[in-house]
Amino acid sequence: MIPDFIHRLLIKLVLSILLLAAPFAAAQQQVRFGVLGLFHLHELQLEQGDLQVLSVAANGSAATPAFVLNGEPGHRQLLFRAEGDRVIANSRSAVSWTATARGGGDAALRLTVPGKLHRVYLARLIVTAHNGELRAVACMDRETAVASIVAAEMDLNAPIEALKAQAIATRSFLTAGSRHLGFDFCDTTHCQFLKSPPPLTSRVSSAVQATRGMLITYRGKPLAAMYSSRCGGHTHSLREIGLEPSQSTDEDYPYYGVLCAWCLRHPFVWRSRIDDSKHAPKSGNEYQRIKAARQWGWSAVPGNDFTAAKDTSGWQLEGRSIGHSVGMCQHGAIGMALAGASFREILSHYYPNTLLIKQPN
Repeated sequence: MIPDFIHRLLIKLVLSILLLAAPFAAAQQQVRFGVLGLFHLHELQLEQGDLQVLSVAANGSAATPAFVLNGEPGHRQLLFRAEGDRVIANSRSAVSWTATARGGGDAALRLTVPGKLHRVYLARLIVTAHNGELRAVACMDRETAVASIVAAEMDLNAPIEALKAQAIATRSFLTAGSRHLGFDFCDTTHCQFLKSPPPLTSRVSSAVQATRGMLITYRGKPLAAMYSSRCGGHTHSLREIGLEPSQSTDEDYPYYGVLCAWCLRHPFVWRSRIDDSKHAPKSGNEYQRIKAARQWGWSAVPGNDFTAAKDTSGWQLEGRSIGHSVGMCQHGAIGMALAGASFREILSHYYPNTLLIKQPN
């Protein structure tokens, strides 16, 4: 027979889990990504990503006929260009345009920045303009976004447990809340690196499906989980790299510095040069690193653990980390998985004092 005090504790534990899960049951399953914004788009070409028929309709203008992209001659692609705060699609003008599958749902959309690159998104696309620049927003299912991000952020051949850990960290970030006005996230390192979705038969898709609905939480809320490529042997707290909010509360996850056995056993060194006779970036401060990287290039200061030595015309930098070294170390997670660790063990190591829950479907 279970003693009364243990019975009461079990009841409290079950109720706590239910209360934690309840707010997420109605969570928005669609996320809006501002895509390709780094290119300051003036033109953008849309094509079918597969054989699915696309419908491209003008918003707020019932008199403007929609385009149908069905692969036939003259109906294979559509060029958007900005004209002030209006979008010209071929020769038709509207405040904005929405591209969907013929039935109105998500579709495989191939977007091309003329002369630069193309990507495929499984989404609905909204194109607007402001001051002569296009803004493209891809609205997609959250799990599609998770798979697309994991495929962009981690080696596709990484151990499945590391891919699962990355999927949960990514899903938690997307569930924690928007970071932009007009859309939820951008497709850069400011938010989450986003590329084309992986095949359904890929290891990444398997990892995402196996962890569907799983989130990292802290004090009852999804954690906008931070991670970076290589930590150099030890991850950092926010305070250690100057990122702690000026008015933090008990609800803010501080992150914790933890040892990373893989990075300690596999030291990595990068070297670069900055031609500036007066100023060198400050090691250990993420704000300073980002400022320096914008000035001299991201390859000049790829991580915030480095030394700077002055010579006659500038500075020689030598570093041991890539990224901010906060939260999960991706190479460390791969190393733990290769040593037999599960995704739960990986996440509990890099995100101490958090709780892993499964969001109701």
